[in-house]
Amino acid sequence: MTVVPLTPDSPASHAVGLDFDLTLVAHRDGWQDGRIYGDPIPGALEALRTLQARRSVFVVTARHRTHHPAVAAWLVRHGIDAVVDDDPDRAYWLGRQVLVTNKKLGAALYVDDRALAFTGDWDAALPEALRRIGEPPDPPAQPAADLPALTIRQPWLAAILAGDKQVENRSWPTRHRGPVVLHAARALARDGQTDPHVRAVLARPGAPTLTTGALAATANITDCHRDTGCCRPWGLPGLWHWTLTDVQALADPIPAAGRLGLWRLDPGQHALLHGRQATALPAPAHR
Repeated sequence: MTVVPLTPDSPASHAVGLDFDLTLVAHRDGWQDGRIYGDPIPGALEALRTLQARRSVFVVTARHRTHHPAVAAWLVRHGIDAVVDDDPDRAYWLGRQVLVTNKKLGAALYVDDRALAFTGDWDAALPEALRRIGEPPDPPAQPAADLPALTIRQPWLAAILAGDKQVENRSWPTRHRGPVVLHAARALARDGQTDPHVRAVLARPGAPTLTTGALAATANITDCHRDTGCCRPWGLPGLWHWTLTDVQALADPIPAAGRLGLWRLDPGQHALLHGRQATALPAPAHR
């Protein structure tokens, strides 16, 4: 919650704004042609006076200006010295009178029966704002229909899911940058089964299982470069190295047939992927 302390060079910090209807006055029967018929809300006047002892107070109302004298008169009847805002140059943060206005003046704090406290998180504030105005929330965003997939044979994919292998070797480059689905091919790679680095990964406790024929993870392709003797021991000589980051293994892989190149999921696969991404597990830190 934001705290606005008293600051000599900030007029707004010297003032507190209070809503009128349903904050100071209890208009329980709704709008009555602008008539002010309610009693003070219990504790409202005492709170106003307490705030006045520390800051200047103004009352802000959405009522038309023709109703402002009646608002000021209501305050006066209840022992609060009030004046209508009819001077554009009035220093509203000075003096002991309560200013009645319909302007959203600068203030250290607003107290309003309809206010929604914003804490810096629109993901939380927007659904609550829609609820308060009686509107349904927007449906959750669906995954983009053009999310590409890349088929990788096991046990190379297991080395990626373990966090060790951060490059995928290809004979061709890609311009794609961003999310990609990692698909485990049905066939195993013989060279991977005999590779000493892969064997070391699979020998560790908790090593990834050799899932085949399924969508197994998501990741981001962040770079693609030709081999220059780099990325050893996982980057192979003479090939293109695709850099993979943010690898997230699906807890429940989705059966699917793979294809060559970067390929697209069908709508059903997208729907399943969208539902299972919430339980995806990040790959361990690079070893």
